[in-house]
Amino acid sequence: MSTAPDIDTLKRLIGQQLPELAGKPFSRVRAAGTDNLIFRIGESHCLRVPRGHEGIPSLAYREPAAMRNLKDLPLQTPQLVDHGLTDTPQGWPWLVCTWLAGESAETGGHALTEMDARRLALFLLDLQGQKRDFAAEPNIDNHWRGCPLSHRDSPTRSAIGEVAEDFDVIALAAIWNAALEAPPCPERDRTWIHGDLHAGNLLVREGELSGVIDWGLSGLGDPACDLMAGFTLFEGAVQEVFWQASGITETVWRRARGWALSTGVIAYAHYRGTKTPIEKRSRKLLEELSFSV
Repeated sequence: MSTAPDIDTLKRLIGQQLPELAGKPFSRVRAAGTDNLIFRIGESHCLRVPRGHEGIPSLAYREPAAMRNLKDLPLQTPQLVDHGLTDTPQGWPWLVCTWLAGESAETGGHALTEMDARRLALFLLDLQGQKRDFAAEPNIDNHWRGCPLSHRDSPTRSAIGEVAEDFDVIALAAIWNAALEAPPCPERDRTWIHGDLHAGNLLVREGELSGVIDWGLSGLGDPACDLMAGFTLFEGAVQEVFWQASGITETVWRRARGWALSTGVIAYAHYRGTKTPIEKRSRKLLEELSFSV
């Protein structure tokens, strides 16, 4: 099998593997991510299946490892129910986890507050304190999230060149150079990271930040990769609250800003002209970074 299984195969599989979910209604989540197809099962469960081969490694290991090993975090995260392979000649990975109530901060247009900033900072501090035994190393399957910034130098500089008509590339290059000049993350300081903390992966319930979803880019890496959320999610006084609550140092702040620039400019160069949420948020970030120098 070279593509994801059809809905009938998935329903049959889930009915066999998880009899308690047999007969529950399946509904496709239209706002699913780039790598996975997502189906809601009943009211409280979620099925994740890779769209294509490139999404297999993350769903087969990274997501279940995070769901199984990360405990007692202060924001809700999906809990692993079961995972495995389809019974086809070329088994296709699947994963069932709990469905978290709430609306994404992006689609709901939620303006993140100072309380949200404190909650996310506490969440990241707790995440960084988790045992890192089963956290996967950065690799191509998680887009090298958490790797030393020097490993991203070539694609980042290439993307900066591609967006020269839209942004002050001299300012962007200066930010990138400053990030590369910062001391890299020591081995002892590498931690669990989520790897993809944008507004679409944050859940809001009753007007407050409540959960973090989509752990497909998670693993072991530089915590600055997650702390870039200070640049990508928050502004003004709320941003300052996040920095204070996270206890970030100047060195890590420079790397976090480099991570924000690298992921933002590469995403914008790829999605430019698509009018997608990722293009919109990448443009906004790059505009803010350009004016900050």
